[in-house]
Amino acid sequence: MDIRAKEIFGAEIQYFHVAPKHWERIVRTFAESGLRTVNAYVPWEKHIVGPPDEAHPAGVLDFTGETDPKLNLLYFLELIEKYGLNMNFRCGPFCCAELPYGGCPEFLVTEVKEIFALNAQDEPTQGYWIAKPGGSWQPSYMHPVYLDWCRKWINEVDKIIYPHLKVNGGCITMINLDNEISYICRDSFLDSDYNPVNVAPGGYYHQYLKMIYGTPEKLPYAAKYKAFEDVPAPRSVPESIDGDFAYYADWVKFQTWIMCRFIEELRGMHEANGITPDNCIFMTNYDPHLPEGVPTRMPDFEAATRGITGYDFYRGTFMSYSGYQSMARVMKLMTDTLRFPYSAEFMAGTWNKVLGGRVSDDHMRFMARCALAHGCKAIQWYMFHDRDVWNDSPVSLFGHKRPSLDVLSETPVILFDKIKGWESMKPVNDIAVIYDLTAHIHTTIGDPMPCNDSTFPVGKPSIDGVPCGKASLEYMGLFRLAEHNGVQAAAVDILHGDAALYKTPLAVYPGSPVIAAETEDKLRRYVQSGGILVVTGPLPTQYETGEACRFLGGLRRGENPLGGGRVVVVGDYMAQAACEEDPPETIEAFGKILADAGVTPAVRITCEGQQWVDWKSGGGLGVYRQDRMLGSAVLQVSEETGERILFVLNHYPDAHSFELTFSVPCKKLICLTEESDADVKDGRVSLDIDRKNCQIYRVV
Repeated sequence: MDIRAKEIFGAEIQYFHVAPKHWERIVRTFAESGLRTVNAYVPWEKHIVGPPDEAHPAGVLDFTGETDPKLNLLYFLELIEKYGLNMNFRCGPFCCAELPYGGCPEFLVTEVKEIFALNAQDEPTQGYWIAKPGGSWQPSYMHPVYLDWCRKWINEVDKIIYPHLKVNGGCITMINLDNEISYICRDSFLDSDYNPVNVAPGGYYHQYLKMIYGTPEKLPYAAKYKAFEDVPAPRSVPESIDGDFAYYADWVKFQTWIMCRFIEELRGMHEANGITPDNCIFMTNYDPHLPEGVPTRMPDFEAATRGITGYDFYRGTFMSYSGYQSMARVMKLMTDTLRFPYSAEFMAGTWNKVLGGRVSDDHMRFMARCALAHGCKAIQWYMFHDRDVWNDSPVSLFGHKRPSLDVLSETPVILFDKIKGWESMKPVNDIAVIYDLTAHIHTTIGDPMPCNDSTFPVGKPSIDGVPCGKASLEYMGLFRLAEHNGVQAAAVDILHGDAALYKTPLAVYPGSPVIAAETEDKLRRYVQSGGILVVTGPLPTQYETGEACRFLGGLRRGENPLGGGRVVVVGDYMAQAACEEDPPETIEAFGKILADAGVTPAVRITCEGQQWVDWKSGGGLGVYRQDRMLGSAVLQVSEETGERILFVLNHYPDAHSFELTFSVPCKKLICLTEESDADVKDGRVSLDIDRKNCQIYRVV
């Protein structure tokens, strides 16, 4: 089925949380807003009203509201069709924290305990940290008993989905294969999944190893095994993994593989019922973790769905510079590796009834434009309306309009009515930062709580004396150093494809003691073809398999000519500071590296730091300074239409003036978001941008 960004823009309506008398008002307001796709969980847990029996294999299910008017799914579908909207049918089988039992029937949680995911101590993995009445749990995805129950449920909902597909005259254009495929916030190295279906002799773990290596003699582990079935899953994290990285890395990679297998199983269940990628869009969404701490390969998930995959963005208000940097890195990586980067859940409200702080319209606007600037093609907001433990949405539980509804309405207008060819727009980047999955796997081995994005581990296990986490911190910080110097950096996963690498004259590799051999080979070819590679931090000493690193391992500090290019070995990490605390001398040193390489950004943004007066702890007024450059200028270009669009972002807490210098032709900036056009003279212009704000311009 064709993927059209305009048709995917939407928001979440949870009919089972709203009195049916308010459904039509909410759906009508949704349609009037210009959004196109209604996201809606269809939770098994809510619709089951009686236990399974021979006549009802998935349980007695109510989809007509016979037992509770809120369960009248068929009427809800009629309303969506009445207003000509699309629907993303989010039938689980797992909805995570939305409901007491994660969206699955209570009996699966309380009675069928052999399907639980287990941690390294063979205890049920907690799942979400939110306490649940039946105990917090997480299913072991590929357990045959769980798969059998999933099939029973999918067979029932497909009886509703098929006649209501858009191609059959209905409204359903998308199906969420499962929600937030992960081990749901308990996906650290030792938290999941040690269920016997995975780790017992001949289980999926051993099947995975056989698929990768063929024979046990080829296992690159410190210990030798006569059979794959003899390989135990790691159950502790040592101080050092020198010479045995592959053993631990394979356990991390196995988690991605098993989750993709589960996605494929669910897709196959739908396909057996005649629902295929030809008549709907299959999708899944990523739990909102840092991809540096949970290195799930997004393209693998996309391939498993044979559709699209979206990231869930939730940020505090106003979005901090740290929150922006995290969002930008995620979007850059998605833009580099996915055919359709979008957000499947985008914060439009908050998980509190008594509000400590508003989720204001200007926060939502700023947050959305930050994501769009870096390549997000479509947004599905969460939630459209208030509900249990959720507040400050664009409309109330009864459908009353709130100011933030304007953000949902205006965004598609800007993108599809004012911009020529939004679908084909691509961000322009001035340099590349290398995303090597291997380094981030080293990080996740030592991360006890990857869901805690506010902290990042640096410690055991080390490799050649380098603690885990250092390379990932460097990767994250390099994007800040680039923006502090007014340039934009692409995140390039060259294992997925290196085309983006050759579009930039300079690539930066965040030093790690271990590197994928293929990554190193592609970096060598880039340099030989004339590229400049800068290595910050230690040079890698080994490949994933433990073999000595040949190319990068043989370089010296300073400049190393190679073919038509050169490798610049800095020798020390540069970007280990906390966000907004990068030392001025480090920012300047990185700027010199850019200048020495002749990097000329398409649009350079500069400004002097800012100071402001605010209350200080203990009373009175204090003067606060931020001397780092916290502005962003992101140019997007469509090769199809020739359209050039510039996003200019101000991350300071006060209005600020920014100087822009263009190396691309530009005579005028036509503002698409307010009345503030600007003439460009000799390639330079000054723009005043309100605090925590983004303005969007056409470049002419």
